[in-house]
Amino acid sequence: MTSPETHDLAGVSPTEPIGRVAVIGTGMIGSSFAAALRARSLATSVIGYAPGDDAHLARAAGLLDEVAPSVAEACSEADLVVLANPVPTMPEVFAQVAIGLGPTAMVTDCASTKGSVITAARAALGPAFERYVPGHPIAGSERSGPAAARADLFNGKLWLLCPVEDAQRRLARRLAGWLAALGARVQTMDAVAHDALFAEFSHWPHALVFAQCAAIAQGEHAALAAEFSGAGLRDTTRIGASSAQLWTDIVLDNRQEVLACARRFEESLARVVAAIDAADREGLVALFEQASRWRRLVE
Repeated sequence: MTSPETHDLAGVSPTEPIGRVAVIGTGMIGSSFAAALRARSLATSVIGYAPGDDAHLARAAGLLDEVAPSVAEACSEADLVVLANPVPTMPEVFAQVAIGLGPTAMVTDCASTKGSVITAARAALGPAFERYVPGHPIAGSERSGPAAARADLFNGKLWLLCPVEDAQRRLARRLAGWLAALGARVQTMDAVAHDALFAEFSHWPHALVFAQCAAIAQGEHAALAAEFSGAGLRDTTRIGASSAQLWTDIVLDNRQEVLACARRFEESLARVVAAIDAADREGLVALFEQASRWRRLVE
């Protein structure tokens, strides 16, 4: 595919305080968003909701002012609603947001896929869909939960916004000002291009690393690999320590694009295996050099 058109919104600055912010889903991303707001005094109050204990743990850590008993109640007086919940829960969460959302409140999300999330928002929000700006912060780590929250998580990180309607594009500039104040570099991108790109360099690579870790774990040297491996294995398998449930949901939600990437990988791997099998040193060097040249482009 050709390079997607993006628009840099880094020059946009906030013209007003955010006010009351509702964070739905207080894992690492949601809790880090809350921490960043509080560290910079960008919101008058931050209220959170999550099933289970995560929201209470986030409040105990000083990241939230309040814990709401439901999604609708968290949204009822919010000026900005930030959805950081798992992708499969988005349809139900949007339905609950619609119940409690005020007449001027803005909604955004942090999901790693955009197609299904936008579809769910359109179905649930009705007229309020124009006040929803699809988003994706390109930040995180292999850790999870509110204990992994960092107020500086978004510093210098890209935050993509994927508006699909003109009203959303206008609100995206307002939202971008707030995100920039959290330290993020904000750009817009087409939602379809987003899912294709992130299948290529995030979703499929996670699946691949999980497969590599599983292969080592099932081998006869699994225990010794964990004990004696050096930086090479640690670097190449770091994301294999990520949440299995989270990445299963992401990969399945974007499965057609991920499968296209998997097929390209199978072709590349087949060339490597054939060169090794034939003891084709020149062919293997050529394949490795091509890969190495591209990798050096990655900062």
